Amino acid sequence: MARPTLLVRLARLLTRPLGFLTERLGSRFYLLFGILVVGGAAYGVGTGLTDGMKSQAFDTVMRNRFRTPPPDPAIVMIDVDEASLAAMAPELGRWPWPRSVMAEVVEGLAHAGPAAIVFDIVFSDLDRNHPEADLYLREIAARHPATFFAMVRLNPENDRKSELRLADLAGVTPLRHAQPDATAAMIVPYLFDVLEGRQLGTINLYADDDGITRSYHVYRDAHGWRIHSLPANVVAALGGDLPNRADILLNWRGPPTAYPAVQFYALYDSIVRGEAPRAEDFSGRIVIVGSSAPALFDIRPTSLSSAHTGVEVLATALDNLRNHDFLLELPGWVSVVVTIIAVALLALAFHSNFDWLLLRALFTTTQVSFVVVMYLFLNYSTWFVDLTIPFTAAFAYFVVAGFYAQAVTMRRNGHAWFSTALDPGRTAQVLLVACRINAPPRQRGRIHGILQRRSGLTRWGAAAPRLFGAAPLMEKLYEDVALFYWLVPPERTCAALKDLFAMLERSLAVVGRRVGGGALQFALHATSFTVDERGEWASQGKRAFMEELLMTQEPQQARLVRSEEFAAVCTACGVDVELPA
Repeated sequence: MARPTLLVRLARLLTRPLGFLTERLGSRFYLLFGILVVGGAAYGVGTGLTDGMKSQAFDTVMRNRFRTPPPDPAIVMIDVDEASLAAMAPELGRWPWPRSVMAEVVEGLAHAGPAAIVFDIVFSDLDRNHPEADLYLREIAARHPATFFAMVRLNPENDRKSELRLADLAGVTPLRHAQPDATAAMIVPYLFDVLEGRQLGTINLYADDDGITRSYHVYRDAHGWRIHSLPANVVAALGGDLPNRADILLNWRGPPTAYPAVQFYALYDSIVRGEAPRAEDFSGRIVIVGSSAPALFDIRPTSLSSAHTGVEVLATALDNLRNHDFLLELPGWVSVVVTIIAVALLALAFHSNFDWLLLRALFTTTQVSFVVVMYLFLNYSTWFVDLTIPFTAAFAYFVVAGFYAQAVTMRRNGHAWFSTALDPGRTAQVLLVACRINAPPRQRGRIHGILQRRSGLTRWGAAAPRLFGAAPLMEKLYEDVALFYWLVPPERTCAALKDLFAMLERSLAVVGRRVGGGALQFALHATSFTVDERGEWASQGKRAFMEELLMTQEPQQARLVRSEEFAAVCTACGVDVELPA
C-alpha cells in the first residue's frame, strides 16, 4: 500500500480530529449534539434571531395560497390615481388640490348613504392660497360624523417638545393612569379640533426589520393614553369589537388590487356636473379615499407585492378587523416544543443505530409534513403555524448526524482520511465474525438487520457489505451469511474481543425476543498483519476472509465455531466466553 498522498495528508488535518472525536464520543455525540441544536433553536426563538426565517416562510405561503379569502364587498376605494392627477391638473394644478375638492366629494357621497367615508390622506397644513376651501372642509367634517381622518404618530422621543395634548384628539382614549396634560408628537389634520368620537386615527405602517409590511397596528399607548389606528376607530365607530392586541398579522386578500376602486376624477366630475353617486354603489359601504399614484409616494413592500399601495394596506387592515379574520400566530414556545420532539426522535434513532433507509424515509416524510401543515393552516384557517424552526433544526441535525455516522463507519473501516490503521508500517488485529442464518428469507432479513444494528452500537465493529453483489451465483450461495469485523491496533485486541462478545450476546437476546430465534451459527476467526507497501498484507486479509466463509460450512447444529487463531486471541486475553444456547 502506497504512502498517503499530499491530498490525503492535507485532508487528514481536517478529518483526523473528527475521527478522534467519533472514537471518544461514540453514540453519545448524537445526544450531546441534540441538546446543542435544541438550545440554539430556543435561543434563536427567544432573541428573535430566527424571525427572518419565519417571515420568509410566511411570505412564501402567502404568495402561493390556493384559497385566499375574498375582500369584504362593503369596502370600496376612491382612487386618486395617475390618470386623475393628470385629468385634474389643467384646472386645479398639481397635488395637493384645494380642500374644497374633498369637501364636494364628501357632500356628494353623503347622498348615497355610505356607512363611513375614510380619508387615507393627512390634511396637515393650512392652505394659505385657499383659506375658504379649508373652511369648507372643516364645516363638512363637523357636519358629517361618519367621516374619518388620518393622523401620523411621530417619534415618541419628541413628545415633550410637542404642544399637542392627547386629551384634545378624537380617537384617543384614556387608560387608568392617563396623564391629563400629556403631549405627543403627531401630524394631525388642521381641522382636528372639530372632530369627535372616533373620527381620527393613525395610519402609520410599522414594517418589520427587513422593511416588509406584514402587520398593522390596532393601537399604541403613550403616557397613559391609547392612540387607536384609523381602521380600528372606523370599526369601533360602526359597532365592531376590537381585539385586545396592539398589532394584527394581516390576512391579505390577494395581490393589488384586491378591492374595487372608483377613479377619483370620474366620481368628482359626475358630482360637479350635478350627478349624484348611485346609491347601489356606495350605500352602507365603507368608502376609503386614497391614492395609488406612485408620484404621491404611498407605496410599500408587503408579503404579496413590492409595490402595495398604502390605501390598500389600510383597507386590508380594516377588512381584517371588521370580520375578525386577521391571522393569529402560535407562541414561540410551541415551535420550541416541536423542535425538541423532532430532534429528540432523531437523536434516539441515530443513537440506537436505526435502519438508515427507513430513517431517511421517515425524516423526509416529517420534513414534508412540516411544510404541508404550515401551508394548509394558512389556507384553511386564520392561524399561522410557524414550523420553520423545527424544520431547520431537524434538517441541520440530520445532515450533521448523518455525516458523523458516515465518519464513524469510515473510521472503523480504516479509511485513510479518518484512521491510520492501514498506513504502511502499521500492525493491525482483525477479529472476524460470520453468522449463518438458517431461517426463512423474511425472518432471515430481520435477523440480519438486528445483527447489523447491534454491530453499529459497538465501539469498533463494522458490518461488511454484500461481498458478491455483482455475482448472482455467489450472492445466492452466501445470502444467508452476515459478516462483521473488528479492525484495531494490537494493544486494543482484548477490548475489541470483549466488544465483540457483548455484541453477540445482546444480538441473541434481541433475536430470541423479537424474532423467535432461528438456527444461528457463528464462526469466529482472527488474523493480524503489518501493512506493507507491496500489498502482501491485503493477500493475507483476503485469505482470512475466505477461511471465515469456509468455517460457516460446519454442521448446522454447531452454535459456535472458533478457529485456532481466534482461540489463541481468547487465551491471550484471558477470555473464554460461550454463547448461550
